[in-house]
Amino acid sequence: MANKNIFRTVLLPAIFVFAVIIIIRNIFSDTGITVTYPFNDAVFPPEFPAPTFVWSSERSDSSLWEIKLETEDESYHIQASTDKTSWTPDELKWDSLKYFSKFENISFSVHQSGSIRNSEHIMFSLSPDSVGAPILYRQMPIPSLVAERQLDSMSYKLIDIGSKNPPHVAMKGFVVCGNCHSFTADGSTIALDLDAGARDKGGYFVSDIEDTILFNIDNYMSWSKIEKRRTFGLFSKISPDGRYIATTVKDRVVFYNYPANTLENVKYSQLFFPVNGYLAIYDRQTKTLKELPGANLKEYVQSNAIWTPDGENIIFSRADALPREDINEYVVQNDTLISQYLKRERGIKFNLCIIPFNNGNGGEAIPIEGASNNGKSNYFPAVSPDGKWLAYCQAEDFMLLMPDSRLYMIPVEGGAPRLLKSNFNSMNSWHAWSPNSKWLVFVSKGLSAYTDMFLTHIDENGQDEIPVLVDKARELERVVNYPEFVNRNPKDLFTMNYDYVELKHMRQALQRGDREKVKELYYRMIAQNPYLFPEDYQVLVTYLKRIGMTEEAEKYTELAAPELNTDVNEND
Repeated sequence: MANKNIFRTVLLPAIFVFAVIIIIRNIFSDTGITVTYPFNDAVFPPEFPAPTFVWSSERSDSSLWEIKLETEDESYHIQASTDKTSWTPDELKWDSLKYFSKFENISFSVHQSGSIRNSEHIMFSLSPDSVGAPILYRQMPIPSLVAERQLDSMSYKLIDIGSKNPPHVAMKGFVVCGNCHSFTADGSTIALDLDAGARDKGGYFVSDIEDTILFNIDNYMSWSKIEKRRTFGLFSKISPDGRYIATTVKDRVVFYNYPANTLENVKYSQLFFPVNGYLAIYDRQTKTLKELPGANLKEYVQSNAIWTPDGENIIFSRADALPREDINEYVVQNDTLISQYLKRERGIKFNLCIIPFNNGNGGEAIPIEGASNNGKSNYFPAVSPDGKWLAYCQAEDFMLLMPDSRLYMIPVEGGAPRLLKSNFNSMNSWHAWSPNSKWLVFVSKGLSAYTDMFLTHIDENGQDEIPVLVDKARELERVVNYPEFVNRNPKDLFTMNYDYVELKHMRQALQRGDREKVKELYYRMIAQNPYLFPEDYQVLVTYLKRIGMTEEAEKYTELAAPELNTDVNEND
């Protein structure tokens, strides 16, 4: 019950209420009024629909609020009254305001009726640079254990920044966990990490983008099957031209789910980072996987790779590896080590390095000046499509879900790092560039426990502006993560369907009592030539016996793990 109270009393209101104390650039003025959104000096994309203006007051007064939006040259204004402390302009008037602003400052003022002298003001503006492309992102509940146990609570959504409509649901009703995704430079191909099977974390799908994308045996591959070991295939990334995929092989991770007994443990519910791994390149034409020389050194963990826009180089995260005896161990099992990481008695600091692709022959990996050997952990590199700028995250230690994670920018060749002014004071993380290199999308917990999506404009000198919230991406009790731009018309929507047969499909049919459907699914699954673990075979044996296919079940008995409990009501 205590855990439920955390959600109901703290997290649910937080998704809709802006906490003033964490927006350090907005403070109470002499008027007693604080405009909490938009942020002062924020820069909006020109296609952005009317945002919701939010303010708070130290005074308790039932008077109406008087609102005014006005262009810098006073050629156009909008006036309104409301009894609430939030207000959204009419879309037609907002469009007129944008037109008459001529990309100069727009002022927003608010005061209570009869007290115009106590009016509070902020300024914001519109950029002439359009975003020009949609964003595909994942939405899910927290903590992570909830999402893992309720996979159908996840969804992938496609958002058009300039549309007044809610985001398009591209995929929902998961039977397996979906993770990182990437696109070719021209936006014609998607590569998506979808765990194929309840226990194969190495499932991966690559498909041309059409109105309806089917993830099935025709576009499925398994890093586990290729490696012949359990693997995550961490942070796989398709090349700009779509021929190659950079991935992590021989990986091992620290993986720990915190108990959901405090707000902090719910917000940052998981400790996850690689401690071993080599970079490898998969060639989609020759269907071969080969380690990348220079990024396959035993003394390092090498992961989190991205391509430079020309496809000539790979930038990745590297740190000292954790010694190991068993190459097949892919999750650290040593409780003492896990405890040391949790207590911060042991850490890991990643450096960003660059290595030539050299047609898969690699070369020397060189630490990037400004994003390496700085006593911090540097990760999640992202290069602007024009090849000029490298944005990345930095924290004291580790990688994913770090409260102190901040966004930095350097020239792609390295240089003095610059802390982005768009950072909030709580976790600034996964980020991606718009195809025109003018906007950076990122996620942050700066406004609530539920991670939000933001956009910041980047000028020709790599300087960022005060960000704007993509409030249409907000959904009750859901976080936003893995936002990635797709280089295509924002109006060209697509839907993704999972059509790869899983043991879970058989279980669902068995629960419905549909024995013929179980048989059909079994033959379809076996035709896929799946990579199954002993535990999977035990489940399969159990299901086949329950529908009377004893002879078929006997084929897999020796491959099964008899100690596993395979009750049909379990989450396989």
